[in-house]
Amino acid sequence: MAKLTDSLSISPERGVSIDIGRKFYSSSFLKNLVDYMSSLKMNALQLHFSDNEGFRIECETVPELTSTHFLTKVEIKELIVYAKKLGIEIIPEFDSPGHLKRLLRIYPEWQIERLGEDSDVFPANRAIDITNEQAINKIKEIITEYLELFHDSRYFHLGADEYISFDELDRYPQLARKAKEIYQDANRTYDLFIDYINDLADLIESAGKTARIWNDGVYKKNQKMKSTLKKTIQITYWTNYNQHMADVQTFFKEGHQVVNFNDNYFYFVLGEGAGYRYPTEDKIKNEWNPMIFSGNQHITQEQLVKVTGTYFAIWCDFPNALTEEEVMEKIKEPLKAQQAVLEDYSLR
Repeated sequence: MAKLTDSLSISPERGVSIDIGRKFYSSSFLKNLVDYMSSLKMNALQLHFSDNEGFRIECETVPELTSTHFLTKVEIKELIVYAKKLGIEIIPEFDSPGHLKRLLRIYPEWQIERLGEDSDVFPANRAIDITNEQAINKIKEIITEYLELFHDSRYFHLGADEYISFDELDRYPQLARKAKEIYQDANRTYDLFIDYINDLADLIESAGKTARIWNDGVYKKNQKMKSTLKKTIQITYWTNYNQHMADVQTFFKEGHQVVNFNDNYFYFVLGEGAGYRYPTEDKIKNEWNPMIFSGNQHITQEQLVKVTGTYFAIWCDFPNALTEEEVMEKIKEPLKAQQAVLEDYSLR
């Protein structure tokens, strides 16, 4: 499989993740972002192109999934080539089994059943039934389409965040029925989620790539796991807001490589949604270093070897809160500060 450059293959990732699912960003904006990233010697751009509100890259597997405003495959190929010339790798993210409201509008029969009142945090209308083989096969078909489009990328992000309320697994009867069928144990509902991730990771690895997922849904402290999450899956660790979420040390102990997406410092959320405030240059320079993860968790110098990189994330909770131009202007100083801290540590 093609590598961008020899140096990129061994260098820690210095990346940006951008939510193009909920907000349409033009091809020219993304190229301008790549230009600015290049000026800071950054080397990775992750495209979160699917979400409940939008699907922004042309889809041939399910054409009606594509949003009204979208990027064509030709535009994406041009972006990949453009970024590659500047030493920047484009990484795709297709999120499942949650964040799929748009897909479930097309296939409502694939929505997971939830007993009682719906969850405010994890409503069922965006979560597919991971016991439904048709639904799983369609997810795999979509992933396969984008594995081909992003054939140059070394990584494929599978999302796997914010699926259902794992504290209320008894409200999802399909899971209990399936667990009893395949494990002979109706209580192993959480393992179905782990096995779903592993199954998709196998697909990614069969294409010669590394699978990534968000941290919040796996190794939950209040859930027993008999299934084993594949150690080859890399963890993009973004948050530790819930007491039942695994701390970053857990992922090192379990043998995973980790990417630092510290939401306390690097979550640029349009409209400052979900309680976030726009990152600032001063806060990053004065308070953060590469060994600090979300929730002020500190890792050791030895563990830092298993951290593959650090990312700044642009999320579009309120997509109309800022224009493209305003987004670009507002991220420049905090991005520059992040890179300055990383450069300082690399020289030590």
